[in-house]
Amino acid sequence: MGRLRCFLLASSILAAHGASAEPDLALLRKPGSYVLLLDAEKRPIAGNYWLSEGLKVSTHSRNPGSYPQSLLYSDQDFPPGRVANMYLFLNGKETVTPDIRAIPVGETATVTREYEPVGRLAKKAEVRKLTYRLTTVAVVSETMAGAKLLSRIYEIAPTDPANKEMDWGRRVYIETLDLDISREQAARVADIETGTAGSTGDFEGMYASRVLASDAYAKCMAEKRAGQEYKDAVRREHETNDAWMVKEYLATGIPWWEQDDVNAHMEALLDVTGLCVTK
Repeated sequence: MGRLRCFLLASSILAAHGASAEPDLALLRKPGSYVLLLDAEKRPIAGNYWLSEGLKVSTHSRNPGSYPQSLLYSDQDFPPGRVANMYLFLNGKETVTPDIRAIPVGETATVTREYEPVGRLAKKAEVRKLTYRLTTVAVVSETMAGAKLLSRIYEIAPTDPANKEMDWGRRVYIETLDLDISREQAARVADIETGTAGSTGDFEGMYASRVLASDAYAKCMAEKRAGQEYKDAVRREHETNDAWMVKEYLATGIPWWEQDDVNAHMEALLDVTGLCVTK
């Protein structure tokens, strides 16, 4: 274990310092639960929010203090089987062969990843296929912030050097948290936080306000989240859009933004990006 930990620290993977309250891993994958990876300044690096055991939204901050990427719906991270993102016009099934979790440590496999559009807009999108090489570097069990984590360190490389479709290089998939992050993101991780949020938008708002913790945006978001109007909006989103994704999307492949009564659902969308406008 000592040699393994030295390897991890040398690789800047999951080196925890100054951890705060021990995360409650029993919460994970339960409806309404979230997990965040935090940097040394307690700013989120990446996170998941679960709508149900089989459906979550995830987001990442590519750079320290940057606004989070738009929420991605999926069943899991490594590899995802279902993916959807309203802003990217993304809604499809992904098939990855061979089983990338079964590639032994130290071995490299040629992987094929195929994206098949589903839903009502499927005919307007194309089936995409990507081939690349994946090497399993290590599978490790380590304790971080008081939580025992199982992680897979791996590297991906294009078969065509001109291919820029993915973030190539070394990555780490934290299986316990179902979070797949880059080596650069892993190097910034200092703590883990778990908790609950009222809806997908509430999770996004909480994440964004933490990322911009030193900005006037954080103060504005804290005030908004404490108000009754915001709490009502969270409940409305939870009962409409989130409920649709859990019940209908998983069964039919149609997300709320593709269904007939889309206007009503757009009104229920808790768009945190417009709640606080700061100069």
